[in-house]
Amino acid sequence: MNSTPAIEWNPTGMRSAKAFCRDRGISDVTLWRWEGRGWIRTANISGKKYVVLESVAEFDRRALAGEFSKAPAGAAAASRSARVANETAIGGANDH
Repeated sequence: MNSTPAIEWNPTGMRSAKAFCRDRGISDVTLWRWEGRGWIRTANISGKKYVVLESVAEFDRRALAGEFSKAPAGAAAASRSARVANETAIGGANDH
């Protein structure tokens, strides 16, 4: 019989920033920006950064609602404008 007591797993609601960035496919700079904008909360524990998972769930909810969306800028905006103009011209020609 095993006399070793069972170790209970107690979820902390946090994940290391390194693992979070790897899982999300983002850089540590992107996490730093999100943190600075107040979109994601982090905690520093003994010099290591952890992401608060509750704030990630809130971020995902807000992102799905389109709260962070914005119109394209720069070259992407010019490309989009040209595409819309082309589609309008083609669509208008077929409206006989």
